[in-house]
Amino acid sequence: MSDEIDLKRLAKMSSHDRAFLSIYLSGPDSMRRIKKRIDNIKKMLKENRDESEHLEENLKLIEDYFDKHPYKSGSLCVFCCWLLDYLEAYPLNVPVEDMVWVDSSPYIRPLAELKDEYESFAVVVADNEFARIFLVSSGKTDSEEKIKGNIKNHVKVGGWSQQRYERRRDKELHKYAKEIVDNLKELDKKEEFRRIILVGGKEAIREIHKALPDRLAQNVVGEKALDLGKGGNYLGREIYDLFFVEERKSERDLWEEIKTRYLRGEPAVVGVQDVLFAGRMGRVEKAIVNRTARFSGIRCRDCEGLFSGELEKCPDCGSESVFAVDLLNEMVELLSKTGAGIDFADEIGELAEVGGIAALLRY
Repeated sequence: MSDEIDLKRLAKMSSHDRAFLSIYLSGPDSMRRIKKRIDNIKKMLKENRDESEHLEENLKLIEDYFDKHPYKSGSLCVFCCWLLDYLEAYPLNVPVEDMVWVDSSPYIRPLAELKDEYESFAVVVADNEFARIFLVSSGKTDSEEKIKGNIKNHVKVGGWSQQRYERRRDKELHKYAKEIVDNLKELDKKEEFRRIILVGGKEAIREIHKALPDRLAQNVVGEKALDLGKGGNYLGREIYDLFFVEERKSERDLWEEIKTRYLRGEPAVVGVQDVLFAGRMGRVEKAIVNRTARFSGIRCRDCEGLFSGELEKCPDCGSESVFAVDLLNEMVELLSKTGAGIDFADEIGELAEVGGIAALLRY
């Protein structure tokens, strides 16, 4: 997913009715594949004249968009609201499942999951011959710097000559590592990332790590000696393995921090009701949710209230004009508006036992 997608801005868009159409497409053939689902949605909304009209007009807007901008490759998401004269389409760098979503706001949960799972990180691939530094953003390499090393191998010369050779070699290796770190510092000034992975020759990695300033050194989450001659596919798999191992660890660490705070009576909450309430108050600092969690909820057309559970009328105003929502998507929107983070975790058993969602609070 492109980091240019502003989830906070999308989260602020809404309407009283289910006037938004969100479509996620895995490829150019997807519009044909989702036609049956769209036809079924039309039938379901037929009794609600306003929402039926919104859907028909949204589909016309999307059809007109594709006429003007032919869809040729890759994944894509489209958000559309005829009522607000709004349509935006975003190409995605990673595969998504075909999806059609009709709701009162853009369906941004899949984007939030992708943003969490494919967080930007810097990679240094180096041995004694050359180094490459690049940023991986949304599963795609965005920028790259190349540096030549040409550090000579260890050789046996003997006596003082051996010592002079080793000192000169150490000096060249230190200079090479410093140049790599200087380039990494420049990347840090231009781009946002909080994780660094070092792979390649053992000696080069060791020298680079020693040359890193403390602020960058603490962002190194993975190091591994690799044979750079094995090719790009091999290196890519190894790099992503290191990244995802750290991603799973960070999820567990976040849950452990929330659990510790909760046990001590410090600012933390568990369960959908309490996280929703804290989110409304703007108190959530960071939430964690099991990726497989599903929460039902309703939104009121009259007062726009949001509530958990399968309710037939609004608890606040008593209106029976309510509709079902994906409560987790609504909570993603709520947290995005207040600048809170959310991690989508692989199944954590303890978290599932207390409702599948929890959060650190700001106060």
